[in-house]
Amino acid sequence: MGFDYVHDIQKAFRKVLDSTARPGKINSLREESQKLDLPLEANKAALLLMLMLLDNEVTFYVAGREGPQIARYMRQLTYAPTAPLEEAAFVFVLEDAVADNQLLTIMEKCKRGDLLNPHLSATLVVEVVSLAGEGEWGLQGPGIKGENYLSIAAEDGWVEKRAEINKEYPLGIEMYFLDRAYNLAAIPRTTSISKMR
Repeated sequence: MGFDYVHDIQKAFRKVLDSTARPGKINSLREESQKLDLPLEANKAALLLMLMLLDNEVTFYVAGREGPQIARYMRQLTYAPTAPLEEAAFVFVLEDAVADNQLLTIMEKCKRGDLLNPHLSATLVVEVVSLAGEGEWGLQGPGIKGENYLSIAAEDGWVEKRAEINKEYPLGIEMYFLDRAYNLAAIPRTTSISKMR
């Protein structure tokens, strides 16, 4: 059965909300993602989130070798306007950009909102090789009982860079991570991260 642009996106959206409400919880978008058949070389879960989040009222930017081609296609499909990295509401970071150690630079350039409009900050969707619900990072904050654990195969230093960017709460960035197995984890700006010993 093919991809249903209403029901499959709604089903995936509920999982995104669940991950957002429970930072560090991993939800699978495999079922919905595998139905998606678009002529693009990218993680299907990332494409699914683009279809879900983009419309004619939000701007976006795609970082990576296939970024310009994906952005053109999604602009036509969703009517969402593209914007420079520094101005985009949604920033999609493809796996090759992470592998090329571009993540920290991208994070640094993303908009963070201001005290009157903290909601005008960027949301990053980052493709990584793997996610695991255990491992090196301990997460604490709203939506977490005690502590959640997460392992993310991303560029060294991203946790420290995120802490620097988000230190003046409510300013900061939201981050979602997707892996090759179509798993999703959210780390809102209200979540604190510490390295496990």
